Amino acid sequence: MKSLFYLFLLLPILGLGQPNYTITTNNNPWNGHLFFLTGGSPLRPVNIINTSGTLLFSEVWNMKGLDWKVNKNNHLTYFDKVSKGWFVMDSLYNVVDSVYCKNGYEADSHDFMALPNGNYVLIAYDEQPYAMDTIVTGGDSNALVEGFIIQELDANHNLVFEWKSWDHFHITDNTYLNLTFGSIPFIHGNAIDIDFDGHFLISSRGLDEITKIHRITGEIIWRWGGSQNEFTNLDSNDYPFTHQHCIRSLGNNRYLLFDNGNYSAQYIGGSNISRALEYQMDTINMTIEKKWEFIHPNAYFGTSRGSVQRLPNGNTLVNWGNLQWAGLGSIVTEVDTNNQIVFQLECALGENIYRAHKFDWFFHSSIIGCTDAIACNYNPNAIISDSSICYYFLDNILINQIGNNLEGTTNSGVSPYYYLWNTGEITQSISPLQNGMHWLIITDANNCLSDTAFFNVTFISTNITENQVHKKSIKQIINLLGEEIKTKKNSPLFYIYTDGTIEKIIIE
Repeated sequence: MKSLFYLFLLLPILGLGQPNYTITTNNNPWNGHLFFLTGGSPLRPVNIINTSGTLLFSEVWNMKGLDWKVNKNNHLTYFDKVSKGWFVMDSLYNVVDSVYCKNGYEADSHDFMALPNGNYVLIAYDEQPYAMDTIVTGGDSNALVEGFIIQELDANHNLVFEWKSWDHFHITDNTYLNLTFGSIPFIHGNAIDIDFDGHFLISSRGLDEITKIHRITGEIIWRWGGSQNEFTNLDSNDYPFTHQHCIRSLGNNRYLLFDNGNYSAQYIGGSNISRALEYQMDTINMTIEKKWEFIHPNAYFGTSRGSVQRLPNGNTLVNWGNLQWAGLGSIVTEVDTNNQIVFQLECALGENIYRAHKFDWFFHSSIIGCTDAIACNYNPNAIISDSSICYYFLDNILINQIGNNLEGTTNSGVSPYYYLWNTGEITQSISPLQNGMHWLIITDANNCLSDTAFFNVTFISTNITENQVHKKSIKQIINLLGEEIKTKKNSPLFYIYTDGTIEKIIIE
């Protein structure tokens, strides 16, 4: 006969692979979850960690997972390198859409926007043969030259906007590439955003340029940085960004970007250095002014990758990109408004992060449940343990009225007691029901716990009983991490009741 037992656990939800990281600073950072994909061989897990550094979610998706984030439509999105498409997931981790470029183009993994109105914005590269011998001496007459494509699709995946760099950029806009090469990736678009007025912003790493594009006509509104720069920098101590990533609009002509600084040494002397930057633009006088800058105390230089994000409380999250050349894995730093480091995650050598983001993302209440796949009450949709993991099967177990297992004991003098069958049937044996509190354990068709019923039995006459089932009461209050907690204002909490129901409550 099998035994009955409970095992209460609170564990992060781990897949087959886990990132190798250390939290080196944690001093009251913004209370959001950190989302990132860890590159490197042989594992490439997508991850979510909380502010304490606890790993909440980690799964290896092989060729999927690039630019893993909560998108503008409040859904999770990521890129699939095999199908060349973007996948959209709801809060239950169900794939609800997949998005691909139109007109024969293949989507690129650098960036993707899923908009609140249901539209999608994708970018693509477009290599075309080009007679470079007509442009530069010694040029390849059949060189492959990179173009850049923007597409916007509506919610039904109909193409509503397309922009081609061939109509606006010239290959000589790039001042660093050898134009006699047979393959010339002269643009290398790596980020796209929507500005405060609804028009597109793109970052072209190869051109060292941020470009604003009219969302209806496709005309260029302005070009900032690189050889075609249209703005005068009002800060005489500043210098041009080079090979940048992650342009983000902050509204009202304020912009945030990550300057990899691949050619910064020519301006500052010494070695190249990366930095996070915020600028204020004046489109009337065509001026730009640096309003904020953060350079890491260790003077990190990320040769590629990297990202920056302004957080709701004014803090800024910076991913320093590829630091392999310096013998380091990727490093993610959060700084407050005084440029004090309040959080830092450091990955092991060989583990690269393309982008890192923090989000106050809504975890659906049905995500909370049993997270152990071998438990009989396992919930495959659960990402946070509710501390009620059970490993047992019931089969003709003898219990008394308070639920104690009587297996192997003498039944004489124990009254009342019951047999629990694997069909869920409860059978009274020997003694009749008596007045008082009774606890019956009920099993489902899979031999797992289905319910526990507390009820009073009061005898009115010899043959008539009245069962009064107790109203539901609060069994446990937990937070988003599944941790038991007392009530807390302005924070989503989950109230678990004795009848098995769960309710999400925010006390203001």
